[in-house]
Amino acid sequence: MDRVMNMEGAPLSRRYYGGQAGRKIGVTADGYNWLLKYPAATRRLAGSVPSYTTAPLSEYLGSHIYSALGIPVHDTRLAVRDGRIVCACRDFVADGERLVEFAQLMNYMDEDDLPSSSSPDTTHGRRIVYLADARAALYRVPELSGTEGVVERFWDMFVTDAFIRNIDRDNTDWGLIDHGREHAFTLAPVYDNGNSLNNKKTAAAIGRALDDPDRIRQDALDVRSCYHDDRGRPIAPFKYMRSGDDDCVQALDRFMQRWEPDHLDDILAAVPERAYGLSVMDERQREYHRHVLHARYEQALTPIWQDTATHATPFDMTAPWNAIPGKDAHGMNR
Repeated sequence: MDRVMNMEGAPLSRRYYGGQAGRKIGVTADGYNWLLKYPAATRRLAGSVPSYTTAPLSEYLGSHIYSALGIPVHDTRLAVRDGRIVCACRDFVADGERLVEFAQLMNYMDEDDLPSSSSPDTTHGRRIVYLADARAALYRVPELSGTEGVVERFWDMFVTDAFIRNIDRDNTDWGLIDHGREHAFTLAPVYDNGNSLNNKKTAAAIGRALDDPDRIRQDALDVRSCYHDDRGRPIAPFKYMRSGDDDCVQALDRFMQRWEPDHLDDILAAVPERAYGLSVMDERQREYHRHVLHARYEQALTPIWQDTATHATPFDMTAPWNAIPGKDAHGMNR
């Protein structure tokens, strides 16, 4: 069982963080800088939603799924602060370094060089991310094309985000670390996984799903990507995996060769039901995530992989994914 950290008395780090999904503060603890992510209020959202999202738990679970796959990811712990369960994310940017988001790198491209036939658009105040434009940037922006493992990371996230139903991996949710030396860029570890695993689902909706296998199957297959096609329509990732895109097929093959269903059971079992008198994850939540993710693996990813595996390039199972020189398994400085 993982220990829930007590961050109630942790001093502020004077580091500040962006993003719109809930309150974020920086603290220091155990000799490290930590970003604490609070659950976001949902009062502005329509429909039947809980008062607060379970984003801290989703950040923790999604990140540990990435870790189980061997993909460099930020170190996350569940913690308590201000009487709430939060997700403590260890800051992977050292002094003298800076995180450069993919969106900032894409801004180097002239709009005439973007292959999307549609003009820039926004949805609910956020810029639409066209898959064709993102793919072009991987090869046309020197900082991206010159950094080892960028293409593989893009598609590894595409597949893994489909598995955890992270529908918000837009251009600000991944990037490179600028080490402050000429041409010294490395991939940042995967971060910002909080908008995954149906983090706005109410307890009543979870109960109905657990009582109805058809609802579990529907939730398992109801996955969309943050990326859009040239007509501005959200891409269905499971359908796209069948498109024959070689980079995507290889990423699916890497996922399937790395993932074991027992990984999920171990991750879920490590989360306590309660800590410091607060609910962390009740048993119905635990069972819901177990049923939905196992169904997604068995009913979506497995048949797609079986149909496309003959097209994948052989994968070295002994090699870590996108190893970062000078970094540990979480992408931290050694």
